[in-house]
Amino acid sequence: MTAMPLEVTTCPVCGRKLALQEYVTPGTRLVCTDCESNLYVEARRPIRLKLVPEEATYNADDRPESYG
Repeated sequence: MTAMPLEVTTCPVCGRKLALQEYVTPGTRLVCTDCESNLYVEARRPIRLKLVPEEATYNADDRPESYG
């Protein structure tokens, strides 16, 4: 069994290191495990994360993944 490649980036809010699996694509939402900020992947090469505005997080059907 081979491990999936990880890419490491940092949370733009608190600076925590986040490891993203290769399958995480631009537009994917995720949550920082330290500050619980809702983020989305803006680009992969290089990895860029952007904070999701709070008012855009009120949809209960839209559940981001958690990484840390």
